[in-house]
Amino acid sequence: MARKNSRAAARPAARIEHVDNAGSAGDDFPIGTGEAGEAGEAGEAGEAGEAGEAGEAGEAGEAGEAGGPQQLSIGRRFGDWRTLASFGLALFVLLVAVRKAGVNWGAARDTLGHANVALFALAFAVYYVSFPLRAHRWRRLLHNANTGALRHEIDRTPLWDLTQIVYLSYFANAVVPAKLGDVYRAYLARRWIGVSLSRTIGNILAERILDLVVLFPLLFLAAVLTFRDTLLSAHESTIRLALLVGLVLAVAAGSLLAIIWRAGESVLRVLPRRLHDVYTHFRHGAVTSFGDETPALVGQTIVIWLLEGARFACILAALGLLSFDGKGIGLGAALFLALGSSVLTTLPLTPAGLGLVEPFIFGVLALLGVAGGITTGAAVAVLERIVSYLSIAVLGFVLYVVSDKARLAPAKVVPAPAAHRVTPGAGTLTIS
Repeated sequence: MARKNSRAAARPAARIEHVDNAGSAGDDFPIGTGEAGEAGEAGEAGEAGEAGEAGEAGEAGEAGEAGGPQQLSIGRRFGDWRTLASFGLALFVLLVAVRKAGVNWGAARDTLGHANVALFALAFAVYYVSFPLRAHRWRRLLHNANTGALRHEIDRTPLWDLTQIVYLSYFANAVVPAKLGDVYRAYLARRWIGVSLSRTIGNILAERILDLVVLFPLLFLAAVLTFRDTLLSAHESTIRLALLVGLVLAVAAGSLLAIIWRAGESVLRVLPRRLHDVYTHFRHGAVTSFGDETPALVGQTIVIWLLEGARFACILAALGLLSFDGKGIGLGAALFLALGSSVLTTLPLTPAGLGLVEPFIFGVLALLGVAGGITTGAAVAVLERIVSYLSIAVLGFVLYVVSDKARLAPAKVVPAPAAHRVTPGAGTLTIS
């Protein structure tokens, strides 16, 4: 106590803002053990930001780096009533869709029994190849959003470690709603790399925007190639709905990034002081993640989405449904199904789009006139969700149990060079 009082007495008149890369308490979104700090609930950042607002970089550093964000408990969140309600909603929607469609599960089981195991295994392989690619792309985004010693720390972090963090975030998205896996990824990066939590959340937002902006043109192209003769007919409302949702999300994502960029720091005028560092780091992460690597990042994103289509093509081939003669279900349809499913998983209604993706898959396949109609489509949906959902839930749980990345670690502190500037007329010394 005496130490704190002596330091308070020695405090200079000018307020010190700490906005360096090291991620002090003042710049971090709060993450509690029970309420697990999604960005929306992070509005209570008052406690986390008090150290930054208190004015002393030293005290902020002590509060932020010694304790750091509390452990985010996925297990506790899994038992939360909101998670249970989201699973209940998914189950209800799925049961209604299946009942309305009239799926013959006996015939579906027969179709599944004749699946080519080797091609199904290939679908797994193609899917899991995308995770190191996603981790590599995320490394470049993190690299661009940070400077100094943090960049070096990001670059030297093994790709396997980043891949584990990305995979654990997918696991979190598979078992809890509201895309909390993205917040969990930022939390793990804060713990194991030392980056700012709020800046990394902005960084992941930029990654999601990149995904959506690249996804929609591919989705539209796949729709034109697959449904070019019937796209405007009254029977293709499901296809048009998927395109509309994709367009709305892509435009909203691009607009959000533009607003964050154009607004600059003017937003600080309407935010409480305790949230200034949080917003500053968040905005920096969102608008600087691309750096001068936009073409390369777009190219990597295209490859990632094409791998999604390849995975779906392997599943269709495993059931003998893929055709290259232009008369059956081709690669364009596989890409449309994969990207349309991905659009639905972005909606924060149910974990990983449960209850939304499955009816979309068998509905589109029925529209394509696949033999067996809805029933065959249901078999495809089962295999696809085994790969893209069940394997994530099961293997992700194993990784969550055995990986050190899912365990609480002392918050890593990476020293970053700081430049000092005095904000004119504000009486504020800013360290940036």
